[in-house]
Amino acid sequence: MSKKHVFQMASVVMACALVFLMSNTSFAQKKFLERIRKHYQLGPGNGKCTLCHETKPEEDPGRKNLNKFGKAIQADPDMKPLLGKDDEYPFTNKELDIVEKVVVKLEDQDSDGDGATNREELELGTLPGDPTSVPDKAKLEKYRKEHPAKTNKK
Repeated sequence: MSKKHVFQMASVVMACALVFLMSNTSFAQKKFLERIRKHYQLGPGNGKCTLCHETKPEEDPGRKNLNKFGKAIQADPDMKPLLGKDDEYPFTNKELDIVEKVVVKLEDQDSDGDGATNREELELGTLPGDPTSVPDKAKLEKYRKEHPAKTNKK
């Protein structure tokens, strides 16, 4: 076999591997984010990919860069049938209802350990998977007074 043929075959194999890796690594689901945005009426501060992902510049959201909130969503057993689908997969309303249900189940947890529940962070515009994104103390206290049944008693 000539060097030219070996190079061509290696190029084809590498291209196929790259396509496979790029299509298989994404957990980022725009439809999931859209459903969560709608349910919680999220604004520009927390209604974006960083809700569930820790991304660096020039890095796309994916399974490997989930933050603590994203990992909690992914770890829920109800999510198992939805994982591994690419962004082109036509999720049904029933499947998106599962995503919403899982996020609601996580409301009373504090995924990032910053002292505010996931629901409090979603409602107050911060990120429940980022411990550096913390609700303003005065706003958090006011929220807890106005929503005593929805807060995690500490």
